Amino acid sequence: MSPTETAEPLIVPPDWFAAVGTEIAVVLEDLRRDHPGLADAAAGLLAADGGSRSPFRLLGMAVLGTLTGEPRPAATVCAVSRLWWAGAEALDDLADGQGPAAPRGRSELARTTLAAVACGSTLPQWVIDRHSTAPDIRLAWEQELVRTALDALEGQLADIAEPADDAVTWRSVMACYRGKSGAAYGRDAAMAARLATDRPETVRSWRTFGELFGVLRQLGNDGVPSPAQEFEDLANGTRTLLLAHALEVAAPAHRKHLLRLRARVGTDPGARAELRAALRDPSVLDGYGRRVESLRQHCCAVLDRLAPDGTYRELLHGMIHTSAKAVPNGVSA
Repeated sequence: MSPTETAEPLIVPPDWFAAVGTEIAVVLEDLRRDHPGLADAAAGLLAADGGSRSPFRLLGMAVLGTLTGEPRPAATVCAVSRLWWAGAEALDDLADGQGPAAPRGRSELARTTLAAVACGSTLPQWVIDRHSTAPDIRLAWEQELVRTALDALEGQLADIAEPADDAVTWRSVMACYRGKSGAAYGRDAAMAARLATDRPETVRSWRTFGELFGVLRQLGNDGVPSPAQEFEDLANGTRTLLLAHALEVAAPAHRKHLLRLRARVGTDPGARAELRAALRDPSVLDGYGRRVESLRQHCCAVLDRLAPDGTYRELLHGMIHTSAKAVPNGVSA
């Protein structure tokens, strides 16, 4: 295990959460003056957001700390991120009909939808507009918001599409993951980096790092679902990298069998159980773990090129390793 491959628990400074919470509180207070109903709906959505205390939502502060030694100015970036994720995850719950943001009636459906749209688009823009940073930085941030919105929408559309069997490949699912999760983390890293530099190539490199990290976050999410969530994903036909890997390494006859199972999982609990068991076979998981380890090493290598040393760089390495460790039977540190 190299010095950057820590097995210690991931710990971020607690005052980072407080700084982001203050940013959010100020935004909601301003909103409540003229739009009290929307402020209450957005506050409810934020309260239901299970990721609000996730250290990974503080990626922007870790990136800026790595670049300048002073992470606090990126609390605004993390406030944008928290708002965006609250909206995105609520819309995902609405689409699935599951999760804490899934409404119970028509009125609540409308309220949740409107709050999710506000958190995912309008309120992040408002956070940027009211920030006292230089106009060129605000413009760059606005461009990152637009880029992320388009990439994330494309990723979600790809996720719910009904692809041909031969389209469930490692490459196609990776592209989907880059949109679903990679785009948002790429935005956070690029926005934070823009506070420290105006060099386009440096900002692009940090965006690339964030996108890779976001893919690992999605892999971590894939790897530790509850049994109910795992069966729900199978029933919904969700394309995962684990499924893509299993199909790619299977012998032709077994691949056809897996595809037949996948075609039946929506209505056949037995097919779901059999497909889950096939995906959890050690011969599948071992190869999958090696591919995830390769992604982890690549993400670490990008980070090491961007940040040769520093305490906050080690925090970023910890975020990478924690995400990769969640992958089932992975071989990562």
